Amino acid sequence: MPQRPQDSLEPGRASLSPSSYPAFFPHITLASVRSGDEIPGGLLADLARGHQSIRVNFLSLVVSDHYFRSLLVSALPTGDLLALRDEIEGALSHLSSKPAPMFPHLSLAYIADEDAKAGERDRAAQSLRERGVVIEDESSHTVSLQCGEVCLSGIDLAEIWLVDCEGPVEEWSVRDKISLTGASDSYVIH
Repeated sequence: MPQRPQDSLEPGRASLSPSSYPAFFPHITLASVRSGDEIPGGLLADLARGHQSIRVNFLSLVVSDHYFRSLLVSALPTGDLLALRDEIEGALSHLSSKPAPMFPHLSLAYIADEDAKAGERDRAAQSLRERGVVIEDESSHTVSLQCGEVCLSGIDLAEIWLVDCEGPVEEWSVRDKISLTGASDSYVIH
């Protein structure tokens, strides 16, 4: 996906922030809770029961003004995906869960605000377009992602992950995960 550039962005700018371009799995966030809140045991097993993998189609490449939404692909909010999100939010309502902003979207890159001010988020988006990684179809108002030999116009969400997102992105840890039935490819919802 987006790559950390090897050269400087502008004259006099030697490097990017260490927090730009951390490695992470592209994902769709369904809900979040405060750090330290106790998640009910068996939550994922209960949620997965009766849910099939969910098809999510891509809509557009978006450059946003927030670190955790720096560069993303917006997605079509299907009834199945909205129902799963609502079920998760209901199960976590006692924890004051927060809805995921710009839902649904597939996060592609996190880029520090200081680098964004120097144009890095826009540069990364343009690079994806120029390299043919992002293919925009203006007639259908959709986007596809060229991932190696495969061109994806969407993904089948196959798993739900519970991720502890404390600290630097590369130190996030998977606390639990469960597969949805009928899944053939493994892409992450968390």
